[in-house]
Amino acid sequence: MTAHESSAPYEFLSILCPSTNQAQSTATEQELNDNDVPFINRDKCAQRYIDYYKCLDKGTSFCSETKSKFYECQYNLLKERLDAFHKGA
Repeated sequence: MTAHESSAPYEFLSILCPSTNQAQSTATEQELNDNDVPFINRDKCAQRYIDYYKCLDKGTSFCSETKSKFYECQYNLLKERLDAFHKGA
């Protein structure tokens, strides 16, 4: 059996800092796969990513609130990682 034929599901590594250990998203792995969420966005903001792109897929121009929530989540995630980095330095 080669690496490509492995029956074990692939586990995505957290891009969060190890000190917070908040890798849990409300989206399941199946939802991430069904919505084609890129690996880089499979973090604790994944559900907001899915909501934002579902809104965009509807073709409406009223997605500013979901967009703001997604980018706010990404910003807070970055702040957490930077704070953990500066504490460790």
